[in-house]
Amino acid sequence: MVALVVAALTAVSCGGNGDSDGDAATGDAEAPAERTSITVASLPNAFLAALYVAQDDGLFDENNLDVEIVELESGLDGVAAVVSGNAQYADIGFDDLVALSAEGEDSLVMAHNILNRVTLTLVMRSDLADELGISRDDPLEERFAALEGLRLGITSPGAATDNYMRYYLREAGLEPDRDAEIIAIGGGSSLLAALESDQIDAYHLSPPTPYVAENEGFGTILIDGPDGDIPQFADFLYTGFAANRGWAEDNPDAAAAFSDALTRAMERVQDDPAAVAEQILPYLGSDDLEVVEQTLTALLPALSPDGCFTAEGVTESLEIMLEAGIMESEGDPAEGGLWTNDYNGC
Repeated sequence: MVALVVAALTAVSCGGNGDSDGDAATGDAEAPAERTSITVASLPNAFLAALYVAQDDGLFDENNLDVEIVELESGLDGVAAVVSGNAQYADIGFDDLVALSAEGEDSLVMAHNILNRVTLTLVMRSDLADELGISRDDPLEERFAALEGLRLGITSPGAATDNYMRYYLREAGLEPDRDAEIIAIGGGSSLLAALESDQIDAYHLSPPTPYVAENEGFGTILIDGPDGDIPQFADFLYTGFAANRGWAEDNPDAAAAFSDALTRAMERVQDDPAAVAEQILPYLGSDDLEVVEQTLTALLPALSPDGCFTAEGVTESLEIMLEAGIMESEGDPAEGGLWTNDYNGC
C-alpha cells in the first residue's frame, strides 16, 4: 500500500524548505523563517472545512506555507503517505496509530484535533428500509440488527468504515464475516453511486453523501453520527491531523504555523457556516449547496475549535475503542506517544 501511495504522490512535493522568505504568521505561531512546502493527504470531506478555508483564504500563505492537498480514496492511504514521507499530514484516527504502534511503527504523531465525535452516518436503501420496517426512530440495537444479511459498503478493509461497521454487527450479536457481506467500494461518490444502483444495501461515511442519498429519496438515514446517535461515540476523539513525527520535529515552526492557520480558519467556519459551505463546494466536488450547508451545520458540534487534545480525552477514547473491538491492542495515552500538543498552541 505504501508503494501505491508513493506512486500516486510522485508528482507532488514531499515538503521541505524553499528559497524565498514570506510574511510572518498573523496568529500566535511564529512562521518558519523560510518558505515551507507541506503535503496533506486526505479524502474530500466537509469536516475538513478549516483546511479548505485556510487554503482558500490564504492563511497558509500568510504563515509562509505552500500547502498541497492530495485527494485519496481511503484513510489507510493517508497513513501510508505520511509513513513513507510523501505527505506531512493526513487525517486519520487514533486506532490507526495504535495499529501502527503495535507493529513497531511510531513515525506518526497526532498533532491537531479535528473531530470530537464519530461522524459516520449510516444510510440504507429506502425501499429496503421500508421493507424491513426500520427507521432512525427505532432503538439503536434494532437498527444494528437490521444489518443482518445485507451488502454493506465500506471504503477499504481496515479503514474506519470497516472497523465501525463490524462493531455494529457485533453489537447485534452477529459475526461480521458470516452474517453480512462487507464490500470495499471506495470513496464517498463511489459509495453513493453503489447505493443508488443497488450494488449495496447500506453504507456509512461522514456526510455529505449519506444526506444526499436521503434528500434524493433513495436512502434512509438510520444512524446520524454528527447528531450523536451512538452515545459512547458522541464525546470521542475520532479524527485528527497526524504528522510525520520526524518532519515535525525538524520543522516545529512550520508544524505550529500549519495548526495556527487551521485554528484561525475554524473561527470562520463557526462564525459563518453558510458562507463557508459555498466556499468549499469545489473541494468536495459538489454543486449541491443545500446539502453541504446542511452537513456543515450538523458537523459544528463535532468540530474541535482549537485542535487541542487532553490526556483524559485520549485515555477515554482509547478505552472505548478497545472495548468496542475497534482496536485489537491497547494504546499508550501519555502525551508524546500517540499524540502531542507541541504544535497546536494548546
